[in-house]
Amino acid sequence: MRFCVDIAACAMAVLLLPASAARAEESAASEAAEDAALSARVAECDAGKARLEKAYAECAPKIDRPAEGVMVPVESHPDGSVKVDVEAAKAQFFEKEGFVWCGGVVVREYAPGGEVKMEFRAESCIVDRNAKTGWAPGRVEGVHGGTRLEGAGFYFSFSDESVRIYDKVEIRSNDIKLKGIRL
Repeated sequence: MRFCVDIAACAMAVLLLPASAARAEESAASEAAEDAALSARVAECDAGKARLEKAYAECAPKIDRPAEGVMVPVESHPDGSVKVDVEAAKAQFFEKEGFVWCGGVVVREYAPGGEVKMEFRAESCIVDRNAKTGWAPGRVEGVHGGTRLEGAGFYFSFSDESVRIYDKVEIRSNDIKLKGIRL
């Protein structure tokens, strides 16, 4: 698994998925290109976060009768099996806007065989089903393989397979090699 961790002045982190094979020695030019690509993805995360923060602020006051015990498929594998779903204790659908507000949330990504690859839990979040992205403003914890993540302010993109934690970041890993991390 390859991780790029970007810890800025306000303790932000980026975990880029999916897993990739171990890399050979990198030249300075390829490292610079990788840094530029990471910076571009971070900028995309920030733009998505800003859009979803606004949507969350607009949708939250409109929650009147949320459904209970909801499971929403977000993305499918080519064979039609569920790739990503969101399970929520409570959910309110905003069909016109394409958003789902969820409370008591569990987001899971599945391998084609059905086993859970990744799981994140949050108090609440908003999911954009069209863009396949989401934002959880409060505390979130997640597991991906042997890696546990905790933090607050969580932006995720299923299509890019990326997660950005904005505050109080804590990462614990059993399957990460030191040269896979750049601080």
